[in-house]
Amino acid sequence: MNKYKDNPLRPFFKKLILKMLVLLVLTYIITALISFSFDVKMIIGLLVGFIFMIFSNLFMADSIYCALTVKKARAKGIVMTSYIIRYVLLLGICVLGYKIRILNPFGVLIPQFYPRIAMTIDNFLDKEVKRNADITDKHSGS
Repeated sequence: MNKYKDNPLRPFFKKLILKMLVLLVLTYIITALISFSFDVKMIIGLLVGFIFMIFSNLFMADSIYCALTVKKARAKGIVMTSYIIRYVLLLGICVLGYKIRILNPFGVLIPQFYPRIAMTIDNFLDKEVKRNADITDKHSGS
């Protein structure tokens, strides 16, 4: 992965990490309030899921960057292989956590939604996106 340090997708993802950490804390608070208990398995599940989500998305970013530099047929293979590897590993973590009862598998799955939530929040807060939307609305007659 050293050859992908100049990948333009990595900085975009890294700037979302703070928002995703806030989502991690909020998720645990909400699950603790719902269950009325301090659940160590949920904490471990959320942390494992969060760590896996970070590595999974960086791996996806590097796979996409690599796919952009090769021919179409090989690019499809790279992206599909990346997709399969990430989801097989996620399934493996969930099954392993369920079998050894050290973490909550549901807690592993929740952080997988954080990047989409963080990107949505980022888009709502981004002034350039709002400015472009206003310009588009003026030109479209809305």
